[in-house]
Amino acid sequence: MKHAPRLPDPLDPAPLREGELDDGRVGDRRLEEVQLGGAELHGVDFTRVHLVGGDLSGVQWDNGGMQDALVERTNLANVRAVASSLLRVRLRGCRLTGLQWVEGLWRDVEVTDCRADLVALRRTQLERVTFRDCVLTEADLLEARLREVTLERCTLAGADLRGTRFERCELRGCDLDGLQGVDRLHGITMPWADIVQSAGTFAAALGVRVAEDA
Repeated sequence: MKHAPRLPDPLDPAPLREGELDDGRVGDRRLEEVQLGGAELHGVDFTRVHLVGGDLSGVQWDNGGMQDALVERTNLANVRAVASSLLRVRLRGCRLTGLQWVEGLWRDVEVTDCRADLVALRRTQLERVTFRDCVLTEADLLEARLREVTLERCTLAGADLRGTRFERCELRGCDLDGLQGVDRLHGITMPWADIVQSAGTFAAALGVRVAEDA
């Protein structure tokens, strides 16, 4: 993450006002325990906000997103976002299970200690993004483009990389068991110990069979 969220200090708490989402912008405040589960957000941007807790699960979100935001312990499970962006955003301890972010953009994003199994980032562009200590089991990165992305100590078991493009990306201490589209890792940087640990996954992708001991 090259550029951190640009947040005012202090950031005063204030609730959402009635009809505010219709204006297309929510910003410059701390939002605690916001309840928007299942809402439809059309062209809505959260800008310069600190979200703490709350429920955004199942939100249908298009042509919007977040900019300069810190999001902590918020439920974002099964969010479906289309043509939306995360710009200078930090996600910490959030639930992202089943989140679908399609044909969007993540730039300068840090995702830490999040459960993100079954997340789908199809045809989304990720630039200067870090995933750290996250569960990304069976993540779907079909035709996503990753540039300067780092994954540290993440579980990627069963993830789908078919059609994914990597540029200047790193994997460190990740579980790659059952990874689909292993050939798309061309050019990835990994520590030697991680390469050795993932040798079985790489061999299976190449069709190499392990000889039985005599």
